[in-house]
Amino acid sequence: MQPGNFLHFVLVFLGLPVKKEANSQRHKRIALILRRLLTAVILMLSSILAGTVGYVLIENYPWFDAYYMAVITLASVGFGEVHPLSVPGKVFTTFLILFNVGLFAYAISTITGLFAEGGFHRLIYDFRMNKQIENIQKHTIVCGFGRHAIEVTQELTKQNLPFVVVENTPSKIDFLRSETNYLFVEGDATLDETLAEAGIQRAAAIVITLPDDADNLFITLSARQINPALRIISRANGVADEIKIRRAGADHTVIPERIGGFYMANLVNQPDLVEFFNLLSNMGPSNVVFEEIEVAQLQPAYQNETILNSKLNEIASVAIVAARLADGQYELNPPHTLHLSPALKLVLLGSPEQMTAFRKKAFR
Repeated sequence: MQPGNFLHFVLVFLGLPVKKEANSQRHKRIALILRRLLTAVILMLSSILAGTVGYVLIENYPWFDAYYMAVITLASVGFGEVHPLSVPGKVFTTFLILFNVGLFAYAISTITGLFAEGGFHRLIYDFRMNKQIENIQKHTIVCGFGRHAIEVTQELTKQNLPFVVVENTPSKIDFLRSETNYLFVEGDATLDETLAEAGIQRAAAIVITLPDDADNLFITLSARQINPALRIISRANGVADEIKIRRAGADHTVIPERIGGFYMANLVNQPDLVEFFNLLSNMGPSNVVFEEIEVAQLQPAYQNETILNSKLNEIASVAIVAARLADGQYELNPPHTLHLSPALKLVLLGSPEQMTAFRKKAFR
């Protein structure tokens, strides 16, 4: 069986999608595990078939007796012959036993090896994860799992936002599998089929955190072509590369060194203020979060009213810290007289629990 045909059979058998991107690392691993298992089973069945036919032709055994002899010879259980063997039958049995010793050892070592290596566990793990990724919608794709991506995934987890990590480094894949419950795709993020496996056509955003700006630029170009409505946030290592990545289609670019320099400079004369904002983002599971919402998402009773009359800021005790006006300008600490038109966006501040309660009470 050709590798491609076998992989197609495996995917159909497991109920996995048969697409061009079916050559992903996850699909290859599933195919490899089943190929090893199938090889062992086929060899054992071939030995039983050869033994059965041999006993029928040489000893004129009935088919069932011949099958029984072939099985006990393969298993080397030491039972006696069903009927006395002739000299040719004994010679045939001798070669069959010698062949089966190696075959049986190979089959047992293959099956036990798959269990010892965690092959079946990974097969089930990957199968379940594949199904989850297939069903995910409006999620964020995080390309790479370096130090910046770890911060991104922690923040997305804190905000209960779905995401899929794309990584191809074996050590990081092992960490993702054993130390986290994140959804991930093993593969090269610069390949369209890898992005497709991560559900880029259904995604709401992509965060590109690779250390090489050339890779970030390439992923930005591909992502924009595949999903024009996608929000693209990319890392950049320099101003020149930042401009190129923006031209390639990124909505936002982030230079970590610039942010780090700004942070350290403000520690000189505003250490308490900087530490306060650092506290907001690193308080653990109960930390405070900022969230931007559209007024159009709110129930009709809260729209086209002033903040005071709507009593919006009293819901779940969240704070309205800013409003983005229709012209794109932000108004910090908006007054209670601000008219909540559907075109506005509000920036809210509160704990994750308060934000969850707010969405349940105020959203449509």
